[in-house]
Parts: sequence; structure tokens; C-alpha cells
Amino acid sequence: MNKNLFALAVLFCTLLVFGACSKDDDEVDEEWKAYNEELARKAAANPEYKSRASLSGNGSVYWKNTDFFEKDETPSLKITETGSPYSSDSVVARYEGWYYLEDGTKVVFDSTEKDNATTGRGFRISGMDASGTFTGVIDGWITMLTNMKVGDAVEVCIPYRLAYGAAGKYDYYTGVQSIPGYTTLWFNIKLLKIIPDNPNEYKE
Repeated sequence: MNKNLFALAVLFCTLLVFGACSKDDDEVDEEWKAYNEELARKAAANPEYKSRASLSGNGSVYWKNTDFFEKDETPSLKITETGSPYSSDSVVARYEGWYYLEDGTKVVFDSTEKDNATTGRGFRISGMDASGTFTGVIDGWITMLTNMKVGDAVEVCIPYRLAYGAAGKYDYYTGVQSIPGYTTLWFNIKLLKIIPDNPNEYKE
């Protein structure tokens, strides 16, 4: 076989292989998307959960109160603050986030419950940094936090449209896709503190 024909044969085989892989990947993505949409539908239909519409209009989260954080011996939180945080505020919270694989395995991808459970973690709810980069949390968190009071503890189901969307969460520093696209997420969240930034956010 001459070199040109051999090269064409290799190219043809390569295209066949990559074409098959792409098709399989698309099918897996569609299966994953459908599975996660079904999980969100089940949460929406579960009478234990309440629905809360997102301010963005992209859907709703489904939540219920939880005793998840009462499993440790943390002293009772002394509540000195009233009201809910604004989206421009910062907060301190304890939380654990997870999603489910198709075989039902629970994958915990982030948690404050290992090394600093009593103090939680502080972060800005939403905003931009000096470079104009969005620095806030996902839509579902904004929806939930701005309706919580200090001391509240909830379990919340967040459909992918209010989470990391079709792209998922990718860490560009490590090169790891920590959350696949189209993933329905769950969190246990306890609000510990509100750090006001713009208390007149919604006032005229």
C-alpha cells in the first residue's frame, strides 16, 4: 500500500473512532441530564420539600429544615442578628454539598464539616471583584441564603439550571472537573453570621 493510501486509511479509522466516542459521550450526557432532571422532579413532588422560586427566574429550589448540624456537640448558636442577608452581603455558613451517581452513590464534593465545623466558612453572596469577575455563589445558594435567618439550617435540592448548568464545575488550576454538567446538587446549609455590605440594596 502506498504512503498516501495508508495515510488516508489511518485518517479514516481515526475519524471513525473519534466519531463513535463523540456519539457515546453525547448519549452519556443525555442520560446523565435526564437522570438529574428526574431527581429534581422527585424533590419537587416530595411533600417534605417546599419550593422557592429563584429571583433570576430560572426555576426553583426545593428545601426543608434539617437537623444535620445537630449531630456534633457544638454549643447552641447565640443569635444576635435578625432578618435575612441581602445578595450584596457576605455571610458565614456551615455546609456540605453532594450529588448522586446513577447507581445512587452519594458524592460529597465540598464541606466545612471536617476541619472547621464550628466556625464555618465566610464568603460574599454575590458581586464582582476589581477585575470585573463574578465572585458570588451559585443561583440556588443566592435564592436560599437571602431567605434564611441566622441559625436556620436547611437541606436544599438545586436543579442544574440554578447550579453549574450544562458546563459543570471545572477547576482550571488542577484540571479536574469536580461537578459534571447538568448535575442536580444537594446542600445542607446552616447560616451562622451576616456581614452587611449594602443593607439598603432594595430600598429606593
